[in-house]
Parts: sequence; structure tokens; C-alpha cells
Amino acid sequence: MNAITFYTRRLEQATSFEFNVFDNQFATENLAVRKVLMAMLESVQERLSDVEIEYNDGMLAEKIGAKRAGELLRFMGANKENSRETRSNGVVVSRTFHAPLTEERYEYFYNLKDIATLAHYRLKEGEEDRIVFYFTRYLQLIAPDDQATDKFLARLDSFSLPYKLVPIS
Repeated sequence: MNAITFYTRRLEQATSFEFNVFDNQFATENLAVRKVLMAMLESVQERLSDVEIEYNDGMLAEKIGAKRAGELLRFMGANKENSRETRSNGVVVSRTFHAPLTEERYEYFYNLKDIATLAHYRLKEGEEDRIVFYFTRYLQLIAPDDQATDKFLARLDSFSLPYKLVPIS
């Protein structure tokens, strides 16, 4: 297996690790990619408090079926009160909602078979992003300190995932 590339950048005390889906040429349901998400989740697990999800109704229904899409969105905490629409020329192109990250929701992400089931999500510590998946382009960890960084890299090692870090400015 080729080494997984992470683009890294310091953000004050934090370090950003960006897994670019195109550069790494793995399908989003590949076990290696799933393990990257698992390592990210474990590195900041105790800090995560919220989830924010953006989705397109039609795309999600096409991917997992209308009934399952509705069940998933309700499970994740979507409701009329916490959802907002993004429109283009009067047409709803996406919806976004913010909800607490419960243990069950954390487990959903941890056991996700395809990290792109939901098109865009952010796992947050309060208002701060910690893990971001953005429309099959990238998966990003924003490790708030050296301890989280060390946990992330140690977990990648324990999964036997070869990686290389490429600093960017």
C-alpha cells in the first residue's frame, strides 16, 4: 500500500491534517479511508460536542434511499427548527442543521462504511471545527494540541497505515 498523504498546516496551537481524496486515490468506502476517520475521531473524541451536516435531499435519497435518508437525518438531529435552506434562483440546493453529538451519533461516524454517505459534515468542539468532510474532496482533522496530534499519529500506526506528512504554508 502506498503511504497516505496528509497535508499539514499549523493554526496557532492546532495542527490541521488534510486527507485529500483525489490525491490519495482511494474510494470513500475503502477500509484505509475509514481507518483515517476512525483515527481522527479517537484523537479528539473527548472534545467533540456538536455535529453540523449539510446535505441535498435528492442526492442523499439517491445514495441510500428516501426512507433511510429520512431516518438518518432524524437520527442525526435534523428538524424544522434547526434546519436552514440554501437556495439558488429560488430552488433549495442544500439544507444544513446543527445538533449535539451524542454517543450514538459518534458511534455512527466511527462505524461509517462510506465516509461520503453524508456530503458535508463538521464535528465540532463548541464552535471550533475538529473534523470536516467536504463533498468528497477532503477529510480534515484540526488537532487542537500536541496531545491530539500524537494520539492521531499513534492510532494511524496502530492501524498499520503508512502515511507521509506534507507541510504547507
